[in-house]
Amino acid sequence: MYRKLNDEKYYRKFYFQDSFHAQCMDVEPLSLIQIERSAEAVGKIIDDPVFKRVDHIIASGCGDSNLVAFAAKGAFEHYIPEVEYEAVEAIELSRHYDYEGRSENTIAFFVSYSGKIYRTIEAMEQCKKHGIITVAVTDNPESATAKAADILCYPNIPKGDNNAGLRTYFANVLTMMTIAAAIGEVKNGKDNLTDFKDAVKNYHKNFFSKLAEIDDSCFAAAINWMDKKYLEVTGDGPLFWAGKFIQAKVVELSGDACAVIDSENFKHVNVMMEPGGEIGEMVLINTNDSNLSQIADTVKVMRTRGQRDVLLFCDKRPEEIGVDSGVRYCPMPVPDKDHNFLAPLYAYLPGAIFAGFRHTTIGEPMFRGGMDPSIFIPTYYSPIDVVEL
Repeated sequence: MYRKLNDEKYYRKFYFQDSFHAQCMDVEPLSLIQIERSAEAVGKIIDDPVFKRVDHIIASGCGDSNLVAFAAKGAFEHYIPEVEYEAVEAIELSRHYDYEGRSENTIAFFVSYSGKIYRTIEAMEQCKKHGIITVAVTDNPESATAKAADILCYPNIPKGDNNAGLRTYFANVLTMMTIAAAIGEVKNGKDNLTDFKDAVKNYHKNFFSKLAEIDDSCFAAAINWMDKKYLEVTGDGPLFWAGKFIQAKVVELSGDACAVIDSENFKHVNVMMEPGGEIGEMVLINTNDSNLSQIADTVKVMRTRGQRDVLLFCDKRPEEIGVDSGVRYCPMPVPDKDHNFLAPLYAYLPGAIFAGFRHTTIGEPMFRGGMDPSIFIPTYYSPIDVVEL
C-alpha cells in the first residue's frame, strides 16, 4: 500500500488512470452504440406470442448479472405495470423457490454475459422443469445458457476491455430495460421504444456533461481517503442496487472491506460501527425519489453522531437538499422524473470511478494481482475502435 503524501497537490490524476478507469470513460460512447444493438436484439425475439400473453416475469443471474435483474425492475413496472415482476437470486431459483401455481404465462429471464455460470444454468433447468418459458440474455450464443434457453436474446456487446465487468453490466441493464419497453409495446400498442430511446439519449447527454467533474471529485476523494480502513455505500430503493454494484467493484479492484446499507438500517445498525473516522462513506441520492428527506437526515447523522467523512453522489448540491455539514460532493445527474426508472443505467458509474481510483491510489492491483490474462484483457482498447459492422 502506498504511503500518503503530506500535500495532496503532488498527486497527478493521470498516473492513477488505468484500464478500468478507461473502461468507465468508455460507457459514454458505448451507450450510443448499445442503444441500437439492444433494440435490434430485442426486435428479433419480441414477436414470439409468449410476450403478448405474459403475466408474470422472473429475472435472475449471479453476481453482477443478478444486480441487473434488480436494476431493471423499475422499467418493467413503468412499461407493464399489469405484469408481476420479481428479481430472484439464481441460488434461490435453483434450490428454494416455490414454483407452485406458475403457468405457461410466466417468463424467466436469465442474465449472464459469459453464459457459463453453473448456478444460473441450474436455475434455468428448474424453471424449464416447472413449465416456465426461459429467455437467455447472454453475449455468448454458443454457451450452455444460450443453448438451454427457449429463447435467446443476444445483446451483441462491442468487444472491449471488460475487467471487473463494468461495460457488460451497463449493456445488460440497457437490454433488460429495452425488453421491458418492447413487451409493453406488444401488449398495449404504444410506441414505447421511441419514447425509451429518446429518454435514454437525453439522460446520456445530461449525465456525461458532468463526467469531467465526476472524475475530478472521485479522484480527490480517493486521494484524501487513502488512509481509510473501511468503505461503505448507502442508498435507498434502486440506488441500493447501484450501491451493491459499487461494492462489488471496490472488493474486486482494491479488496477493501465495503458494506452496503439503506438509510433506515444505517441509523438502526451501521451508525454504531466505530471508529467513524476510519470509514469512508459514499451516499447515493436521487432527488426525484420520495425518500429525500429521510436520506438527507441520514447524512447528517453520519457526520454528527457517526463522525464520518461522506462523499455525496447527488443531482443537487448538498445545501440544496438541506445538508450543510461539510460533506464532499460529486454530481450524479438523474433522468427526468417521468423516466426516473432509468436512473440505474448510470447511477453506479461515479462510485465505480471512485473504486478505480481507490485501488490505484493505495497501490493494490486489480483482484489482488490474481487476474488470469486468458480471461481478462491485459491492455485496454476502446469499443469505438472495434465496432463490428
